Amino acid sequence: MNRIEAKGFTLIELMIVVVIIGILAAIAIPKFEDVTNSARYAACRSNLRNIAGALEFYAAENGNYPGAFQGHKWRELTYFSDYVQTEMRCPSTMAAYRFRISGRNYQYFWVRGWNGACKRNHGMYKRSVYVQ
Repeated sequence: MNRIEAKGFTLIELMIVVVIIGILAAIAIPKFEDVTNSARYAACRSNLRNIAGALEFYAAENGNYPGAFQGHKWRELTYFSDYVQTEMRCPSTMAAYRFRISGRNYQYFWVRGWNGACKRNHGMYKRSVYVQ
């Protein structure tokens, strides 16, 4: 009689492969989250630099920075529409940026409402310009 040889993997071999995949996933997933958070933070900083550039263009063309205002959303500041065409949003929460300008210390923008995905400065990233 001919003996039939079974081809395939044993249960032990399959379990070893599953354990190895689990170990690799346990190592890779936290690294992926760190990379994602770093990318969101970099995108947010880039957006804030673009906003800062728009404010500098405004000041160069008008001879001064915009007047004092507080808590406005970017899209409400119509005098910046020539410098930035789209409303920029925080990449982690999609919340709109808000701004504050007062006196000679122009803390001219900040991000509100960051969730746990962008933990920086306890939920706020701001940039200041000191004007003489």
